[in-house]
Amino acid sequence: MNSASSHSYEGSAQHFDVAVIGGGQAGLAIGYFLRQEGCRFVILERASELAPAWRERWDSLTLFTPRRYSALSGVAFPGDPDEYPTRDEVIAYLERYAETFQLAIELNSEAKKLELGDDGRFRLELEDRAITADQVVVATGPFQSPFVPKLAERLAPDVFQVHATGYRRADEVPPGNVLVIGGGNTGYQIAKELSATHKVALSIGSRQNTLAATPARTRPLLVAGEGPNSRQVSRNASRATPEHEGDADRLEPTRAQAALWGRAETARG
Repeated sequence: MNSASSHSYEGSAQHFDVAVIGGGQAGLAIGYFLRQEGCRFVILERASELAPAWRERWDSLTLFTPRRYSALSGVAFPGDPDEYPTRDEVIAYLERYAETFQLAIELNSEAKKLELGDDGRFRLELEDRAITADQVVVATGPFQSPFVPKLAERLAPDVFQVHATGYRRADEVPPGNVLVIGGGNTGYQIAKELSATHKVALSIGSRQNTLAATPARTRPLLVAGEGPNSRQVSRNASRATPEHEGDADRLEPTRAQAALWGRAETARG
């Protein structure tokens, strides 16, 4: 793997066929195909390590697609193809992927500015230099800025709040009832983990249908409670309400009810 310090530059700029901004799975996958085509390219990653977004996720994260469907082109994901890889396994896989194909990656290289020059080339300004490229691929991901509803501003100061991007482990959440807002895979996984130590309500905007991992297996990709003492979420799961605190296997179907729940929790103190 290359770093910014390993390159020798002529003048203040260096030219590439393609510059890729972002060293996550998308940037690495693009790098693979560019290498196959014999392009002169560079992958710019602003962090000091590859795939920083994965490193910032909660500790127990697992993908909701099995290993057989989670690999990038050219390298199979190791392990049981029908099981689900963890966060750390994804990070290790991406690091191995970059090493396998010797992708041209520059760490600690944040693109500060991108513009199209009069000569038809793109110019990228980095911290200490500029580079040019015939083509640029922006592979930074679409969900890097957390969205926090305005309702959060109206909750009492003593109500603990954390966005999914800041959540790491269940033991960092204070004791008491917990409301998880969001019915995506992130919400379901965090709700499931917290349900082992907290009373949890999961609030979603619409009912979620579970999907089988394969036609022959009934294990759903979206689950909020597994094990002998927990009920699996389904279309007929009971709803959580402000009057009934519920567990992680209960769904709150409307955004309006989510706001009502937040006010009820604040009132309880």
